[in-house]
Amino acid sequence: MRKIFLILTIGFFISGNTFALSPEYEKEIYNNCYQDAKLSLGAKRAKQYCTCTTTMLDNKYSDEDILNIGQKSEAEQLQAFAFASNHCNKNANAP
Repeated sequence: MRKIFLILTIGFFISGNTFALSPEYEKEIYNNCYQDAKLSLGAKRAKQYCTCTTTMLDNKYSDEDILNIGQKSEAEQLQAFAFASNHCNKNANAP
């Protein structure tokens, strides 16, 4: 899971939409999450978990927010994304 937060620092084109992630960011977050999670959760659960996590991050952060969080320490990144991780770990079928 730590990789997903480190990958977020990869540069993308910043979207003009300040209320959600761009499709490129969503795809990158989901794909990196899935690659990491399927090793420990299995493919089916990883798909559920990463869909949930990506949706929650999309609902809270913009591309610019993600870039700013990516510049912080790993501990601060984990804290910023903990709400999504905790919710999606506890709720297997969460959106």
